[in-house]
Amino acid sequence: MNSKISKILFLLIISISLVLYAADGNKKNQTGLNKPQGNPVRTFLNINNISTQIYNDGNSDIDPSGNSGLVFPRGSGKTAVFESGFLWGAKVPGDPQVRVGGSAYRQGLQAGKIISPGVAESPDLPKNRIYRVRPDIYPGGPPVDLGIAPQEEGLPASAIRAQYEKDWLEWPWQDGAPFDDKNNNGVYDPQIDVPGVKGADQTIWFVANDLDPSKTTFLYGAQPLGIEMQATIWAYSQSGALGNMFFRKY
Repeated sequence: MNSKISKILFLLIISISLVLYAADGNKKNQTGLNKPQGNPVRTFLNINNISTQIYNDGNSDIDPSGNSGLVFPRGSGKTAVFESGFLWGAKVPGDPQVRVGGSAYRQGLQAGKIISPGVAESPDLPKNRIYRVRPDIYPGGPPVDLGIAPQEEGLPASAIRAQYEKDWLEWPWQDGAPFDDKNNNGVYDPQIDVPGVKGADQTIWFVANDLDPSKTTFLYGAQPLGIEMQATIWAYSQSGALGNMFFRKY
């Protein structure tokens, strides 16, 4: 076999391996959605011209069936992003392998915070769901037209509103979720304060950690670093540029 044919076969094998890896990762992601974690484990960011899905294990911009998840323009059925996540890596003294964690085609994270060095909350706790709030949907507030949200989320408007109100009342400020402290007392009061990023029209928040070695080794074969990640995703319903973008803070 000449060298040219050998190179072609090598590149073909590498390409097939990458495709199979992505497909296998997506399949396992879908299975992971059914694990008994805080409910819901995913939600939609869909307040403006973008509609995408965010998960409490760090995954985002993919739908549960494994297809591209960021739709733009919203309602068009056209997708701009297949899948995304946040990755990190570091060298640890005594470990010759660089430890890489976070989320890519596979997820190396579990829901919940770290409560002491090396000890994480159970991801199955009801509090370890993903949270979503809007300043115009609150307990006892006026009716709000949800537009096409029931259609794209596959839920009745009443269920969507009920989840917004529940997240408003149970906003996990003590775990680090941001809120507009109206009376400046440093404590979240759902009767006075507004959960989420100040001035934003929709905010999503979750906390996750990398302390499960079965997940980090499944991701890239590395051991945990002991990282807690708090993620805040927010957007604005305004026209113009702000209506065509959203923001992430890790």
